[in-house]
Amino acid sequence: MSSICRHLSSGVVHSNPTFPFLENLRKLCEEGKVLEAVNAASYMEQQGAPVPISAYYGMIQSCIDKQDLTLAREVRVSIARAGFQQNSFLGSHLIAMFAACGSLSEANDIFNGISESTEFAWKAIISAHVKHGQYKEALNLYSQMLQSSCQLDEFAYTTVLKACALAGDIERGRLIHGQVIEDDSELMVYVGNTLIDMYCKCKSVDDGRRVFDKLPKRSIVTWSAMVAGYAQNGESEAALELYSHLHQSSVVPNDVMFASILKACSNAYIPGKLIHSHFIEACSEADEFMGATLIDMYAKCHCLADARRVFDRLSRHNVITWSTMLGAYVQHEQGEDALELYKELLKQRKFKPNAHTFVSILKACSRIKAVDEGKLIHSQIIEGAYDGSEFVINTLVDMYGKCGSLLDAGRVFMKAPNTSLVRFNAMLEGYSDCGNSKEAFELFCKMQDLGTVPDRATLVIVLKACSTTADLVQGRALHSYIIRNGCELDDIMGSTLIHMYSNCGSIEDAVKVFDGCSKDDIVTWNAMIAGYVLHRHGQEAVCLYEKICARSLELDKVTCISILKACSSIAALKLGKVIHACTRKLGCELDIEVGNALLDMYARCGSMEDANEVFTKMKHRDSVSWSTMVAGHAQHNDFQSALEYFQGMEQEGLKPNNVTFVSILAACSRKGLLDEASQHLIGMTDDHGISPTIDHCNCVVDLLSRAGRLKQAEELLDSLPFKSNLTGWTSLLTHCRVHSKVELGRRCFERMIAIDKTFSSSYVLMGNIYADAGMWEEVEALKKQRIAARAWKKPGKSFIEVDDKVHNFSVGDRAHPRILDIYRKLRRLAAEMKDTGCLPQTHAMLQQHLSDEDKEDYLCGHCEKLAIAFGLISTPPGTPIRVAKNLRVCMDCHSATKVISKLEGREIIVIDTYRVHRFKDGACSCKDYF
Repeated sequence: MSSICRHLSSGVVHSNPTFPFLENLRKLCEEGKVLEAVNAASYMEQQGAPVPISAYYGMIQSCIDKQDLTLAREVRVSIARAGFQQNSFLGSHLIAMFAACGSLSEANDIFNGISESTEFAWKAIISAHVKHGQYKEALNLYSQMLQSSCQLDEFAYTTVLKACALAGDIERGRLIHGQVIEDDSELMVYVGNTLIDMYCKCKSVDDGRRVFDKLPKRSIVTWSAMVAGYAQNGESEAALELYSHLHQSSVVPNDVMFASILKACSNAYIPGKLIHSHFIEACSEADEFMGATLIDMYAKCHCLADARRVFDRLSRHNVITWSTMLGAYVQHEQGEDALELYKELLKQRKFKPNAHTFVSILKACSRIKAVDEGKLIHSQIIEGAYDGSEFVINTLVDMYGKCGSLLDAGRVFMKAPNTSLVRFNAMLEGYSDCGNSKEAFELFCKMQDLGTVPDRATLVIVLKACSTTADLVQGRALHSYIIRNGCELDDIMGSTLIHMYSNCGSIEDAVKVFDGCSKDDIVTWNAMIAGYVLHRHGQEAVCLYEKICARSLELDKVTCISILKACSSIAALKLGKVIHACTRKLGCELDIEVGNALLDMYARCGSMEDANEVFTKMKHRDSVSWSTMVAGHAQHNDFQSALEYFQGMEQEGLKPNNVTFVSILAACSRKGLLDEASQHLIGMTDDHGISPTIDHCNCVVDLLSRAGRLKQAEELLDSLPFKSNLTGWTSLLTHCRVHSKVELGRRCFERMIAIDKTFSSSYVLMGNIYADAGMWEEVEALKKQRIAARAWKKPGKSFIEVDDKVHNFSVGDRAHPRILDIYRKLRRLAAEMKDTGCLPQTHAMLQQHLSDEDKEDYLCGHCEKLAIAFGLISTPPGTPIRVAKNLRVCMDCHSATKVISKLEGREIIVIDTYRVHRFKDGACSCKDYF
């Protein structure tokens, strides 16, 4: 300051006070020394030399360039001292300055203080409000400007039309359009591009096209605006068609045009590739902006390799190209590749990561649960001073939550100065993903106490948290909140509620929600079908599928997978094949998820031939694919094939998981291969590092029990850390009957009722052991104990698919339309079986009060026999019969079905909960080892 003042007082000011001063002031402003310029102007005033108004324009422009609010305020004070604070022309510049420096309130003060509101001042204040996102206020100011009789020009019209576009106010936009035409039709040449943009942003593309077609002259900006409008509104074909007209015209595309049309090529690889070639012809080399646009286009077209080639061939990079490539990897769930690229970026040391870079790489960490890398990136965020960015903080909370590190997520959440709705949702989702429904519900209540209003996304997240932990009480409370607050039951909300109630065990509530939904979208149907499948209501799921078809709704991949699971549970092979055909039409037949569902369906429906064919056709297979084939062959009593698939999986380099070993151990159990099971168990722990779970141990218990080594099985069960092991004790109790071990059976029974006294199988199995031993008093006492415990047996059901319809039968069923024919057929079969020496196994029936004839009739009424008889009278001779049962096949039905298969000359396939029985020529594939 002192040097400047000395220079000014050395005679320059006194001899010619204006020109040298302005020249020095201009130099100071050009050098960005705004404060020195202000001080110099102040010194001039003290010396009595007037400072011309033009001297302040350079200071104002420097403040705009620097966007420095403190300097802007110094300039304003200096102008006020000079007495120019009410000057309208200078005031319009001051308004622009404060708008650029982020203070709309001070811009308003300037506008309100000027002596005369000229058109320049009006345009400046309207532009300031648009710049700050105050679109409605900008339009109100425009209305006031009209009343002040100021002349409007193209700048005023483009500014207010931009406000209309960003506010989505198409009605006001149409009025302004009319004013443009009324004032001067020649203005259309200047504001036509803005009108096109306004109409397209207001979702009225047709109006935008009408403006485009009527313009007498079209520049490349006009073409770009129209193409961008089509792209923004999802009308890619129209955008591409318009671009083809441009390509045939004399107008030369520029970068903006290429960027606009490439955005229209999302999911349109071939047009995108063609436009890329046009760009190379026109521009030869892509700069950073076009490079990022091309990378983004190829990524959205699912061509990650092409995106990477564009990235690698760029001669110049900036942080945007790196961030876009990172985002492409994240979009394609290539988290590891994203991390490698991020490391390359850090090694370059040319560009520092920005907020978008950090958001992309944090999402990559979320996808692959890379919490350690996430923590390192968190430290880099703090170092780069991005820990104050709302966008970055929310993604950090989300990353920690998805990685299961709720403590870290909570720390970031609590440390942030403001708790936004997005951040609350990210924290809630973390709790939901980790199964912490209690914490999620508490945070949900807390956010409301703090005045943050939940949105639909919040409600969906908390419902999912209740679903994950099967918390029906909190789920119902949240449902009540949704009803009280008048939230619309749209497809997403309805499907989430259905999913929650299904997972919480209340299929009845799920059905009520479904009945109240609009059912216009397949999402709601998918949720209800999945609920039925979860509760093993396969037939109800199939009925919903039939209703979907009647409504002509389009199936998607999720529908197909759910219906395939339903087919698995009721052996609906024909329908399964229909759905298989649907997956071909949808183009997802070879998708891993769909392929695995097909494998499971064919295996459970007793058609390993079809399962093998699907497996062979699958281009990609994961551990679930191989494990499903191992389990399928195990269920079909084909140990050798199960072993071959198990070994094939290892040869492919895939690691067997818990489920795979359960399947191979189950295969050993069904064949009684104790030594082989021991080898696999040792290999599981020693070679693969998998600790035995309750399911693995139960397979061993089953093996020991089948081998008659009941004492060892009991000792193993007693030694296991899994105390609530009903499955293991049930297996041992089942074989106590086979080996007539009453006392051991009693011990098993006592252990089982200590775990769950309402578990009906305990009473049934123990009752059978007593009945076999002729201990009828104990049988009666057990009945009373069972009634007191309210241990009701799950009703047996069998399913058979005939003439494209699934029929179900329960024990003693009398409801089927052809029930008389069915019983007539069964009585004839019973008479024929007696002639062959096959007698009903009535000796151990618990219903001792019945006569022998009534006992035989009772056995005839078993659900699998009813289904088989219906199949025999409803299908052509020689046709295989396929029946599914929701419980295990009983001994009497197993013996009877063997004889029926020989008498009728049919292959009868019965799928129960344990294995697939193939009856043919009087024998079963299980070789009576069931």
